[in-house]
Amino acid sequence: MRVLVHVALFIMALPLLTIAKSLTDLDILKDAPPLPTDERQREAFLKDLVVKKVVKRSAGCRNVFSNCACNYYKLKDHCDSKVDRLKNWMRRNCAATCGVCTADPEDFKCNNKYPDQTCDLFVTRGLLKKPRLQYFMACKCPKACGICNMALNSTAEVTPIPEEAFPQDECLKLHNEKRRLHGAADLTWCPKCADFADRVVKALHDANSPLKHTKSAYRTWRVNGRLVVHGENLMYKSPRVDCQTAVESWYEEKDIYNPRRPLVDIETSGHFTQMVWKDTWSVGCAQTQRYFACIYEQAGNWKSTYQFYRNVQA
Repeated sequence: MRVLVHVALFIMALPLLTIAKSLTDLDILKDAPPLPTDERQREAFLKDLVVKKVVKRSAGCRNVFSNCACNYYKLKDHCDSKVDRLKNWMRRNCAATCGVCTADPEDFKCNNKYPDQTCDLFVTRGLLKKPRLQYFMACKCPKACGICNMALNSTAEVTPIPEEAFPQDECLKLHNEKRRLHGAADLTWCPKCADFADRVVKALHDANSPLKHTKSAYRTWRVNGRLVVHGENLMYKSPRVDCQTAVESWYEEKDIYNPRRPLVDIETSGHFTQMVWKDTWSVGCAQTQRYFACIYEQAGNWKSTYQFYRNVQA
């Protein structure tokens, strides 16, 4: 009986031993950043590394490992890690993804594997924020996540839209049309919010960064003598985003919102609830070619079931 148990355990461990031997032979994980912690992501990650192990670095400066693995590491900011050991590992093994060289266009293509619209929806719905889905997003939707080095894939220039060209009145109208459907009063335009939103989208644009909310402390300032926390809605869409696209996309989250359990789905319906939050009185928005942001005064989405019942008319 013991013999059978040992044989069974050996058979179960054989795939892992094979992977471990392959990785050890190449010494590829020495000085590498941490692997994904989620079991499924970790398994997919290791398989990608092993599959790619026979590919040699060429004069075209390709990734040594699969683009999926390198994309994941870039998503975790290891290309610009403050730890020299990790940064050097990335430059050696994920040079194309990190943009430290000119990639061979036949080998390195940073495109979404799903339709762009689907990937953009995934990002809008907050999948990028869920640790157990980050490897999936980095692998399947790198372009939508903002982790592509655009210089390697496109000659199109990404330029900020001039401030005077921003359709302020139209954007305010789009917001208020949606709010009226849910019993919320019209918003007014908030110039300071628009200035803050402008800084947000330009920072995202300059860093070619995945969507990442600013800390609430940075979105807190005095309004009429009292400190007010401001809400923030973000959107990324390639090749171009505008206010109508953003507002319509955020409003689609109403189909996800569950008024009986508002706090459960806040990560996937929070854009919608912020737009129609009754205690919000003004908004300011800004955009670059691919990034769009709106800052709301005051913030909605309080972590209180009572506040959702009071502020969101489904």
